Amino acid sequence: MPLSGADKRRCLAALDVLETKKLYFDWSANWASIHDGNTSQLGGLKPGSREDSAAPKLRWVGLFNAGSNKRIQPPPLVEASFPAGTVPTTEEVVEALRAAVNAA
Repeated sequence: MPLSGADKRRCLAALDVLETKKLYFDWSANWASIHDGNTSQLGGLKPGSREDSAAPKLRWVGLFNAGSNKRIQPPPLVEASFPAGTVPTTEEVVEALRAAVNAA
């Protein structure tokens, strides 16, 4: 689904903040919040991650709207995947999500 101009700007601003952090990922089968993704600094967005439970077991990261409880609210506004077993760095995640925002 295409992002509105306002959502694109909000996502890009959040990614500018995230690239200054060291993020810690949870590779469970369900979307989970990424540790050190301070929602208060991200304009109401929150990063999340998950791993497919079936082959090819891609690893996914996404940017979500956060509810009043600061929990992620699926579906993600944008998402990007990495090959199975890959542990992407914060920089790689930000780069992949920035590309997804620009393509949306």
